[in-house]
Amino acid sequence: MVHRCVVGVCMCACIVLATCGSLSRAASGSQVVKVTGTGSSIGTMKLIADALSKKYPAIRVDILPSIGSTGAIKAVKADKIDVGLSSRALRPDEQDREVEVVAYGRTPVVFGTHPNTSINDITIQDVEQIYRGQKLSWPDKTPVRLVLRPKSDAYTEFLARISDRMRVATEKSYSIPGLFTGITDQDAANQIERAVGSFAVTSLSLILSEGRNIKRLTLSKVAPTVKNLESGTYPFAMTMYLISRHNSPNPAVRTFIDFIFSREGQQILRETGHQPLKKPANQR
Repeated sequence: MVHRCVVGVCMCACIVLATCGSLSRAASGSQVVKVTGTGSSIGTMKLIADALSKKYPAIRVDILPSIGSTGAIKAVKADKIDVGLSSRALRPDEQDREVEVVAYGRTPVVFGTHPNTSINDITIQDVEQIYRGQKLSWPDKTPVRLVLRPKSDAYTEFLARISDRMRVATEKSYSIPGLFTGITDQDAANQIERAVGSFAVTSLSLILSEGRNIKRLTLSKVAPTVKNLESGTYPFAMTMYLISRHNSPNPAVRTFIDFIFSREGQQILRETGHQPLKKPANQR
């Protein structure tokens, strides 16, 4: 199943990159910014694009279907898109002097389930047991329906960083037969919404920006909110990044990035579950 999913990701990325090329040709001479990447940022960036177009009617921001963080980084390097969206920092082998990386916000990582699942709170020990295949049902005997993410996914990396025990549990989960693997953040969210008893990691930004019908579980009685993230009481978050090329010939790229750090852009980030970050002083 995982192999078929990886093939699907590759095909999706190829289709999106081909679309990027045709958009570029069609938009010759106009101010178009092509943006895609991690699914956790897509909904938020659509709202930001709408707000920017009202302020700058000459600029059109095309938010393309998600190709994931890795796909976005590769697409920016290949000059196929203008701005990539990543839910992780660049790995050492992805570093490039021609690429600019700016963190724009942090969003709580959410342990989510179907609204009708008979549970409201979970512990890290519960999460570990679910991924090990040891916790098979909820208190009302509804089966736990774990939704996996690809092994190279940022959410999988997040789980592995929680602890050595969680890393081992995450690795073990791929040997459990019959589990659904959500290739994109949207695939995983769709599956959470479909199945009573579902369980997966997702983000507050995706839930709020897309209006998802997903129950946000508290973690040891602490809710995954921006307020709790900022106070330090909720421990788990992902930092979201903008990836672009230094000295892009498209002036609208800089306008788009600057707008995200403007007062209006920061307000949209807060409304969609982000702790906004200030633009680094060394960034233009």
